[in-house]
Amino acid sequence: MEKSLRIVWGTGEVREDGRPILRRQTIRVTTDATATDLSTAINALSALTKYALVSAQLVTSEQL
Repeated sequence: MEKSLRIVWGTGEVREDGRPILRRQTIRVTTDATATDLSTAINALSALTKYALVSAQLVTSEQL
């Protein structure tokens, strides 16, 4: 099983049609990473960027 953290950042800019411009980031994490660990990581990353956090999701995948 693999885990990754998918983060969506808002750039603060908008397209001509008025929709916000978003940036997506995916970070592979260890399989034993907890929600608390990931929350701490998200907070640390947020402090290092000028973008606003829009969403963060833990994605798990298994090979079938």
